[in-house]
Amino acid sequence: MQRRFAPIFDRHSHVSLYAALEGCLDLSTCVDPASALARMRSLPEDRLSLVRGWHSGRLPLSEADLAGLPPLLLVNFSLHGLGLSPGAARLLRDADPELVARHADPAWCERNLDRLLVLFGRTAGLTAAKLETWIQGLEALGVGAVEDLLLTGEAAWRVVRASRWTDRLPWWTVPAIFDTLPAEAQAECAGLKLFTDGALGARTAALGEPFRGGEPGLLLSADEALSQALATHHARGKALAIHAIGDRAIGQVLAALEDLDRQGLRFPQVRLEHAQFITEAQARRARDLGLVLSMQPNFSSDSVDYADRLGPDTLAQNNPFRMLIDRVGFRPGHDLIFGSDGMPHGLAYPAQWSLFPPFEGQRLSLEELLAGYGPAPGGLPWREVRIDEGARSVQILPSGSVAGSCPPLD
Repeated sequence: MQRRFAPIFDRHSHVSLYAALEGCLDLSTCVDPASALARMRSLPEDRLSLVRGWHSGRLPLSEADLAGLPPLLLVNFSLHGLGLSPGAARLLRDADPELVARHADPAWCERNLDRLLVLFGRTAGLTAAKLETWIQGLEALGVGAVEDLLLTGEAAWRVVRASRWTDRLPWWTVPAIFDTLPAEAQAECAGLKLFTDGALGARTAALGEPFRGGEPGLLLSADEALSQALATHHARGKALAIHAIGDRAIGQVLAALEDLDRQGLRFPQVRLEHAQFITEAQARRARDLGLVLSMQPNFSSDSVDYADRLGPDTLAQNNPFRMLIDRVGFRPGHDLIFGSDGMPHGLAYPAQWSLFPPFEGQRLSLEELLAGYGPAPGGLPWREVRIDEGARSVQILPSGSVAGSCPPLD
């Protein structure tokens, strides 16, 4: 089956980081630690290099492995967690001794994730050429606009606003970066990004039950500290995008927002980013508060990828789209919006996991999926998607292959 669609609007990615990573060594295709180490040994010895695509579970690397490498900053595939070779530690020690001392501590990394993402982006360096290459890659995947959920600083802002996609790259950033930006950039900022828990890959998402290995997950702030931070951010008059994966983190956020609501402190908009393990009771509270759920249908694959660390009941609770839509009344494209988090970008992967999910509660129709993304602005040319139900696969056809007889999706 083939259907037409307008290029989508990806509502959650990391533009100034991912585009900066263009050209950095990528380990995502390495099949074993030996091949990864061989590639990293070829990096320059006289400067710091950033290496991306490291899946710490599939490519375990010891301190002894890193000891023989050039100066490099090794970034986990999920962006949660990093490694430093001894040469990199020497180069960074004077500028950031705390990072060098504590980078192997998962709790420290999660509490400083915004700082680390900025470091990753600035180390890699965003240029106009990198951003253009990255944009071309998105266009090939059927993406026509994308939100950056963490602009890495003023230099990145100047590159983004000079690009041909400037009107299709709205951006958010963390308060620490927002406060360093010029007034013009602050006025353009869509809102502030906050983090309340970690990630599944790092076993730091704050779930209602421990991971299979006994890890309890991690709330990044105490309840009162989160409430105080939200009240402080209210004075800036910006929308909020709040990272909360686990149901414990979601519950903490909802309680803080309900308390502020009783005080009459309301934000222009509040988005819960990810919300993968939101319960029905929490969903009803979120709806009553007028929150937007910003979720990633491609993360339904976590119910397969993380069977090693999540119990069967927890796997089934991931991305409960049918509950949200059918029972609670969230509407794709209105108060339920979709993005990719860049893992990966494009329509094909989330369509495959939505149409052929591990659990029925994760199922989305193609119409619901496209509504949740929404079309990119600007009246861009139609694209075409091919769905093979027998093979349970989805493919985006190259530009220019759209058949006139293929009915568009409403």
